[in-house]
Amino acid sequence: MSVNNAKYVCKTRSHLRRGEKQLMKDRLPHQPELQVSQIEKAMADLYDHYYVSHEYSKRYPKPNETTLEFLFGNGAENARNVLDYGCGNGRYALPLLQKTSAHVTAFDISAAAIDELATHLHDTSFADRARLVHGDAGQLNQHGKFDLVLMMFGVLSHVGDRAARLATLRQLRNLMHPQGKLILSVPSIFRRRPFELLRTHIQRVRGTASETKSEPGNILFTRSIASEPHQFFYHLYSVAGLTEEMREAGFRISKLEPESLLPEWMITQFPLLGKLDAALLPLLPAALGYGICAVAELI
Repeated sequence: MSVNNAKYVCKTRSHLRRGEKQLMKDRLPHQPELQVSQIEKAMADLYDHYYVSHEYSKRYPKPNETTLEFLFGNGAENARNVLDYGCGNGRYALPLLQKTSAHVTAFDISAAAIDELATHLHDTSFADRARLVHGDAGQLNQHGKFDLVLMMFGVLSHVGDRAARLATLRQLRNLMHPQGKLILSVPSIFRRRPFELLRTHIQRVRGTASETKSEPGNILFTRSIASEPHQFFYHLYSVAGLTEEMREAGFRISKLEPESLLPEWMITQFPLLGKLDAALLPLLPAALGYGICAVAELI
């Protein structure tokens, strides 16, 4: 596949075609003692399946319009060099390319996500401003400094335990201009997965929690993708927990807002619910959003 002058680093299409013929099995063990490296591999395989099966685009067919407004209102409109870390199929990278003159580096651990984004970029007028990077995040060191970094829709929560998240945030900090901004959204601990949170808390009290789930806020939950069950790793955040973690990584949060009142799939699949959500969102504190949106600057 050719994307006009876009630097495209990903697995071959033949790999993805094989994936279409035989859907990938969930490689996240059901009762694991997972190391961080195992979580990353399991999440990459899971999202390859999610995109190859087209279930992701069905569940989230477009960006959250309120989140787009948040991006444009907090630096995206005038950004020149943007990194979308965990870009997926480009739900946010594509509108940025369409509506601004920014150069966007889109990174993801899922080859299928990058392949789908490349397909969307094909024959567009802005493909030459896109650079697609798959796999090792160390490759991002080759592409200069960014004045805006995005980690949207819970990407940070999928990374792994606290040490892994801090390492990722510090890496991103090193990639940013001194006056740059990091915009991210994370799932709220007060709105998401209460049964898994309770179950994991009980396991910690009993001393039976796995290494990965030993940290408060870390959970594993199951979702059916193309009629197959898959386990997701997530870290759920409070505002205080996010603020403290960002400070330890060298960031200061300058703005907090709720990402949405309703689940993302509802407001992206049903326009009327999206409009209702946008109307009610100003009444909601950031901590009680379905997700928490934050703008962070370097300390």
